Amino acid sequence: MLKATAGGGGMGLKVCYEEAELKSNFQEVQSRGESLFKNTGVFLEKYVENGRHIEIQVFGNGKGDVMAFGERECSIQRRHQKVVEEAPSPFIELPDYNNKSLRKNLSECAIRLASSMNYKSAGTVEFLVDNDSGDYYFLEMNTRLQVEHGITELIYGLDLVYMMLLQAEYEAKGQVGIPLSIMKEQCTFDVDENGVAIPQGHAIECRVYAENPIRNFQPSPGILHNVEFPSITEFKDFKIRIDHWISTGAKISPYFDPLLAKVMVWGKTRKIATSGMVDVLNSIKIQGPPTNVEYLKEILNSFEYQNGLTLTSFLNKSFNFRPHLMEFEEGGAYTSIQDLPGREKSNGGVPLSGPVDPLCLQIANIIVGNDMNTEGLEISLRGPVIKFHSTAVIALTGGEFEFKIDGKDVPMYTALTVPAGCVVTIGETSNQGSKSYLSIQGGFPGVAYYLGSKSCTPTLGLGGHQGRVVFTGDCLEIDPKDEIKELALGYSLPIKCRPVFSLDENHVWTIRMLRGPHDSEEICSDEGLKQLYNTVYHVNLNSNRGAIKLDGPPMIFSRNSGGDGGAHPSNILEYPYPTCGLSAVGSGLVLFGVDGATLSGFTCVSVPAEADWWKFGQAKIGSGIRFELITYEDSRKLSEQRTKFLKYLCSFPTDLDAVPFDDSLAIYDKNISSPILYRSADASKDLPQVTFRQAGEKMIILDFSIDHFTLLNNGRQRALELEIESSNDNDLKDGLIRYESATGAMAFVFDPSKISRKVLLQKLIDLESKIPPIDKLKIPSKIYKLPICFDHSALRHCIERYMHSQRPYASYLPDNTKFVMKASCIETIEDFKDKIIGKPEIITAASFLCANTLIAHPDPRMRFMTQKYNPARTFTPRGAVGTGAVGHSIYSVDSPGGYMIWGMTLPNICWDTFSRIQDFGGKPWFFKNFDQIEFYEVNEPQLAELNNELITGELKIHTKESLFDFEEYTKFLESIAEEAAILKQRQIKACEELTKVENKLWDQWMHEKSLAKASKNSDLNLLNDPNNIQVQSSMAANIFKVNVKKGDKVTKDDVLIVLEAMKMEIAVRIKTKKEAKFYEILEIIVDEGDMVNPGDCLAIVKEST
Repeated sequence: MLKATAGGGGMGLKVCYEEAELKSNFQEVQSRGESLFKNTGVFLEKYVENGRHIEIQVFGNGKGDVMAFGERECSIQRRHQKVVEEAPSPFIELPDYNNKSLRKNLSECAIRLASSMNYKSAGTVEFLVDNDSGDYYFLEMNTRLQVEHGITELIYGLDLVYMMLLQAEYEAKGQVGIPLSIMKEQCTFDVDENGVAIPQGHAIECRVYAENPIRNFQPSPGILHNVEFPSITEFKDFKIRIDHWISTGAKISPYFDPLLAKVMVWGKTRKIATSGMVDVLNSIKIQGPPTNVEYLKEILNSFEYQNGLTLTSFLNKSFNFRPHLMEFEEGGAYTSIQDLPGREKSNGGVPLSGPVDPLCLQIANIIVGNDMNTEGLEISLRGPVIKFHSTAVIALTGGEFEFKIDGKDVPMYTALTVPAGCVVTIGETSNQGSKSYLSIQGGFPGVAYYLGSKSCTPTLGLGGHQGRVVFTGDCLEIDPKDEIKELALGYSLPIKCRPVFSLDENHVWTIRMLRGPHDSEEICSDEGLKQLYNTVYHVNLNSNRGAIKLDGPPMIFSRNSGGDGGAHPSNILEYPYPTCGLSAVGSGLVLFGVDGATLSGFTCVSVPAEADWWKFGQAKIGSGIRFELITYEDSRKLSEQRTKFLKYLCSFPTDLDAVPFDDSLAIYDKNISSPILYRSADASKDLPQVTFRQAGEKMIILDFSIDHFTLLNNGRQRALELEIESSNDNDLKDGLIRYESATGAMAFVFDPSKISRKVLLQKLIDLESKIPPIDKLKIPSKIYKLPICFDHSALRHCIERYMHSQRPYASYLPDNTKFVMKASCIETIEDFKDKIIGKPEIITAASFLCANTLIAHPDPRMRFMTQKYNPARTFTPRGAVGTGAVGHSIYSVDSPGGYMIWGMTLPNICWDTFSRIQDFGGKPWFFKNFDQIEFYEVNEPQLAELNNELITGELKIHTKESLFDFEEYTKFLESIAEEAAILKQRQIKACEELTKVENKLWDQWMHEKSLAKASKNSDLNLLNDPNNIQVQSSMAANIFKVNVKKGDKVTKDDVLIVLEAMKMEIAVRIKTKKEAKFYEILEIIVDEGDMVNPGDCLAIVKEST
C-alpha cells in the first residue's frame, strides 16, 4: 500500500497488487499529498487483505509516563472512513476469538512508543490486525483526541478532555505535566495481572452523517426541518451519550464534513449495547436531507456484525444495503408535498396550504391504504420521473396525466406495487384537469411536520421537502415493504366512483359559493352581484397555488372608495382573510388559493363551498369558471355528503356495486340570506357598531369598521382576545380552531362538527357585549425598541431592481421617501424622521404572509398618506418598512409588495421559520396584536451588527410593560381633532395632485410599451418561418434581464434572458434538437419588465456559422 505521509481519514492511499500498479500509483499518491496536505512524502507498507483496524487509547504526561486505556475496534469503514466503532474489540473479547493476549501486546507497544518520545496529552496508536493470523502492524499515531474517544470513556469511566485540560494547567504552571500519582487518580477501573485495563461492559459508537446512500454516500447539504434526540434518561437497560451540533433549522453546508452526531451506547454486554443502539437509532429523528441512519441500523442488524465478523473490507465487499428511498430523476414542472388538513390552526400569517384538490389526494390515499389525509405529491401540468430504490405501493389520481412504469402505460386510480429499480414517469396532462396526486403507502416518513402539517408552501419556504418544490436529484424516504420482482396491479377504483372532469358542455366549471363577507349592499351593488353570478370567467395565465386571477368584467360597487382602507372601492381596512375567498382586487377578480395570504385589504365578495375547492384547484389556464350561490346549510350538507362518500370508498367498492360520484344535492334552498349574521346598534361615543359576517363554512368575521380606522376599535379587539383567553367555556375552546385580529376586523375559525355556527355566534356576541365602554378600557401592551435605518443599500437596490425590470419611471420613483413626504405634507427629512423616531406605534396585525407586521401611530397627525406601487413590486427585502394605507408595514420575509419603502429594521425580527431565536418563545413570529414598536435610528453597519446579535441570541431587545388607557387616549384625540382634520385635508389635496401626475406618467409608459410591442410584432414572417427557432418562456414570470440584442451570435450555453418568478431567477437558453455551433439573434420579442406566460415567445433565433 502506498500512503501519503501527511494523509489521514483514508485520503492519499492506494493498494497495489502488482509491480505495474506500484509504479503507476506512486505519482498519483504524491500528487494527492501535495494537493490535500501540501506534502509530497509517500511511504510503503504491507497491505493486509483480511484486516481489522484496532487502536489503543493512550495518555502521557510528557515525562515518559504513559497509560493505556484498552482498545477500540474501528474496522467498519467506508472509503477508509470510520462508520461504526466499538470497545472492546470483538476480535479480542468474543468467545469465538478470545485473543486477550492481543490487548496486552498492543497496549505494551503503544506505551513503549509514546513513552519513548515523552508523549504528552491524549493520543491514539493505530494497528492493523490480520484476521487470519492474529499478527499486527503499526499504522500510525494520531496525536489528538479521536472522534471515537467517547466509547473508551464509557467503558473505563474516564474523562479524557478533563485530563487534557489538567495537563495543560500543569504546563501553564511551568511543570512538564501531570504527576503520575494524579494521573492514576483519574483512573478508577480495574487492571489484570499484567496491569492492562479491564473494560467494564461494552460501548458502541455510530457516526451519523448527512449523506446520500444512493449517490455513493455523497454529502447531502440542506436544512434540517426537525431534529429530535432521545433523553439520556429514556432508556433503563443501557446508557446513551450523543455528541452533536445540530438542531431544528440548522443548515448543513456543502463545504465541511457532513458529520452530524456521534451516537454512543454502553451496555453490560455487546448484545445489550447493540440492541440498545438500534433502539436509540430508531428513536432519533433527523428530517431534512438524506442521512445514513437507516444504513447504520442495517449494519448493526447484519449477520457479520452480530457475530463480530466485520473486517475493514466488510462495507465495500460483502455488505449489501438497499435504501428505502425514491429518487427524482426529473422533478416535474411544479411538484410539491401536500397533506390535509394543512395548517388551519396556525396564526401569524401562515397560509392553510395543503392540496388545491383535496378530493383527489384523499382518493389516492384510500386506494393505497393510507389514512386519507396522509401526505402525497401534488403534480402540476407535467409530472416527475421517479426511480424507486425499494418496493413501494403507489396510486395516481386527479386529472388525466400520461403515466408509465419502465416505459409501459399503467392505469390511474389503481394501487400499483412497484419493484425496486423501477422508473415511474408521469408526463403531461391532457385537457382534463391540471393536477394529479401520487400517494405512496406510508407517506414520506422522512418529511417533518411544520406547524402540524407536512404541506409545502413553496413561495414562503415552509414545510414539505426543504421548503420548496421537488428538484431533480432529490430523494425522499419511503416505508419499507416486502420486496417483489415484478410490477403488481392491485385495487382499482371503479370509473363510476371517480370525480368527473368533463365539466359542462361549454367546458366550464361551476363553483358553488357562500355569500360574504363583503357582498352586502353598502359595498357591492345589485348590478355588480348580478353580473358576477351570470358571467363565465376564465383562468388567467398569472395563476398559481396562492391566487387564481380571473379574466372577465370587474366588480361594480355601490361606493366610490374604501375610505381609510384605500382610494379604490375594492379597498377595505385589513381583515383576516377566508381561505380560497373570491376577491375584487382593483379592477379584477382573484380567487385566492390555499397558499394565499391570511390577511387582505381587498373586499372578499364570496367564498367557495369547501366541497368545490377541488374544482378550481383543477382548473387549467383558460378554463371557464361560473359562480353559483348556495346557502350555508346546503354547503354544510355538501361537506357532510363528501365525508360519507370518502368513507364509502374506504370499503373498496367494485364495479358491480359501485355508487357513482355525485357532488350535487337533490334540492337546493333558494332562500339565500344576507351575509350579515348580526349587527349591533349604531355607534355611539363609547361603543362602536360591530358586524358579524359570514365568511365561508368555517369562519365568522367580526368587523368594527370597513372604512374608518381608529385604534379605539383595535383596543376592543385586543380586549375580546383577552376575554376568549380567560374563558372557561369548554364548548367554545373545543370548537374554536383559532382566532386572529387585523386592522379593521377579527376572524374566528371553527370546527362545525364540534360547535354549530349559531351557537358560536351567540357566544361571540355575548363576549363582545361584555367589553366595557371606551372610557373604562385599559389594555396591557409591551413596548419594543427597534433600530431603524433610513438610508440602506437594500432599499436602493430594491427600487433600482424595480425600475430595471418592472417600471422605469413613476411619480414615486426613484425616491419613495420624497414621494411620501410630498403626499403627507412634510417639508424636511428631519420632520419626516421626527414622526418615526421615539414615538411608539401600535401593532394592528401580525399576519398577511409570515407575520408581516402592520403598525399605526396613535397620533393621527404622525400618520403618512400615500398611494401604492402600480404595478406592485415582485420583490421587497425582509426588514423593509413601508407605508400604504393608514399605517406602516414591516416586511417579514422577502416578498412582493406595494407599500412605499423608506426604512429598514432588523430583517429577522418579525419571522423566524424554525423558531431558533430564543426571544420568539418557540413560535416563528415575534409580535402580537396591540404590542407597540418604538424606533431609534442607526446606520447600515450598526443594523447589520444588531441583526447578527439577534440571530445569535446576544441582542437584548429593550422591552417595557405599559397600560394603554383609552380614557386618556380619547381625551387626547378630542384635543387635537381640529388640527388633525386640517392636516388630513391638506394631505388629501396633496395626494390628488400627485395622482394626476402619476396618471399622466402611467399613460405615457403604457403608450411607450404598446409602441415597442407593436414594432417587435410587426414582422410575423419571423414567427412563421419553420427554419427559425423560437425561444419560449417555461413559466409565468417577469422579464428581469435581457442579455443579448438583435444581431448577436450566441451558443446554446449562453443565457439570453433571465426570468424572475417566485423569488427565483431562471436562466433562459436556446432549446432545440438542432445542433449548431452558433445561433444568430433575429429578434428579441420582450422588454425588461414585461410579464410573460408559459409558451410565450421571448426571442427568435436561427442557426449561424
